[in-house]
Amino acid sequence: MANYSQQQIETSPVSTFTCSASSCIAWLTVFGIEAVAIVTLNALTITVYLKQRSLRKRSMYLVINQAFADMFSGASIFYFIPISAYRWKLWTPNPPLSDELIFLMVALGYVSPIASFINLGAISLERTHATFRPFKHRLVKKKVFGAVAAVVWITAGAFSAGIAPNFAFKPPFSKLIGIFAISWLSFGLICLLTIIVSYSSIAIKIVYGTQPHHGSATNRGRKLTKTLFSVTVVSLLLTLPLVIAHLCLSLQLYTSIPFHLDRSLWFMGAANCLANPLLYTVRIPEFKRTLLSILHSRSQPQPAPALPLNEM
Repeated sequence: MANYSQQQIETSPVSTFTCSASSCIAWLTVFGIEAVAIVTLNALTITVYLKQRSLRKRSMYLVINQAFADMFSGASIFYFIPISAYRWKLWTPNPPLSDELIFLMVALGYVSPIASFINLGAISLERTHATFRPFKHRLVKKKVFGAVAAVVWITAGAFSAGIAPNFAFKPPFSKLIGIFAISWLSFGLICLLTIIVSYSSIAIKIVYGTQPHHGSATNRGRKLTKTLFSVTVVSLLLTLPLVIAHLCLSLQLYTSIPFHLDRSLWFMGAANCLANPLLYTVRIPEFKRTLLSILHSRSQPQPAPALPLNEM
């Protein structure tokens, strides 16, 4: 490994850089720690929703689905750590990884991040419907939300399988090669536009519209909408720099991204999966109380089981 400081090490196909082995190992360690944090916090989030009955409402089904998508997104980082180590020549398996295995790992790794982004769009539409048609929204059956969640994952799987070859075998979006790459770029822009239009219309409705008052239910709905809006904004702010940088690269506005900048952008993009549990803790009192209860109960020592009298 001492010779790696003199070598050109290949990272994700979009960057050209010179990196020492110590820098590469440091970044792999950072991403490993980030992955553990994402999986742990989102697993706790899911546990809170499953334990607290008041949070298991139909309006929260897509939010729970978002937590699953973010948790699996964190887990998918573990797919890319060995792939990165392989590309950076820090790890040489015997026999070498086949193109098919790399394709499978990359495809699986991109399913959850894509699902997370699509689900944000679905949540924005759900909140728009809840704001403009509150009575009809309360009549929506649970299976509809389940169907929406299924569509999110199926769509994410299709796009992931389509764009994975570009990431696995050649520079991604190089001259916008491939119908799936173009389709995902178009679909991603549609999702982004949907999120912007949805929350903008909600804001206009709340500020300027005539809002009937229906007690605490309406107030909880508005607070949930504001919380989900905050989560979406934070997620987009952390993700868009990575998307914009790679889009500019695909349009050949520049030829490469410096290694440490590229890794920093990927780190920020993955950190959006931490937005949900952190903001829920701050914004939703029931969530915070249940989370603290779970953490407190786990920190308490478990009493030893009493022995039967005949064994004493």
